[in-house]
Amino acid sequence: MDAHHIELPETLSAASLEALERALVRAEGDAGARVWLLLGKAGTFCRGMDLGGYAADGATGPALASLRQFGACLGRLRRAGRPTLALVDGVVQGGGVGLAAACDVVLCTPSSSFALPEALFGLLPGIVLPVLLERMTLQQARLLTLLGAARDADFARAHGLVDEIVPASDLPRRAARLGRELGRVGTPRVRGLRAWLYEAATLAPEAALACGAEVTAELLKDEGVRRGIRTFLADGTPPWEQEP
Repeated sequence: MDAHHIELPETLSAASLEALERALVRAEGDAGARVWLLLGKAGTFCRGMDLGGYAADGATGPALASLRQFGACLGRLRRAGRPTLALVDGVVQGGGVGLAAACDVVLCTPSSSFALPEALFGLLPGIVLPVLLERMTLQQARLLTLLGAARDADFARAHGLVDEIVPASDLPRRAARLGRELGRVGTPRVRGLRAWLYEAATLAPEAALACGAEVTAELLKDEGVRRGIRTFLADGTPPWEQEP
């Protein structure tokens, strides 16, 4: 699998967020990558924002810039030109939940745990909730926020945050298989799918159906798309195995 690995920091500080954004920019420039893999360290996916600086100084100056940078990092994941996989094996808290939720697929091990403790400290997961609501219902996100304490992998799977629970020994193999499957879709269609999903979610059903017809008709104007379909119908060669 041609994957670009993005190693997450244990906590999200000003310095580690800058490093994370640079890593995401490098991933965007890796034309050979078919998928992006987000990985944590042993026992920890990501513990979220480093609250020490905010407790001392409040969200002014550099602290506010860091919060905005975290939002920008989540935005890069949502707009990624390749499918994104979060491989979770351990603790996920606060902003780490946002990083996982922003990915297309989340795999976790049975020992993983997930928590949004912000409300317990008088805060709210303001940056995390927009991406969380793309995976969970409003009630599920509200419940996770109000509970505060860590929830296990079964809870996360039942509430939409996790797609699959995989034994730790099988995690690399499962990720590789998913990467091969997801990597068959080219970057233009990945970006197009993201754009259309985000737009369709804002439309009334009838308007979305009408717009969907226009989207499909526009794609069928592409000679490369039509050629790929004709080749598949002629000899059974799927588009991702055809010569460019």
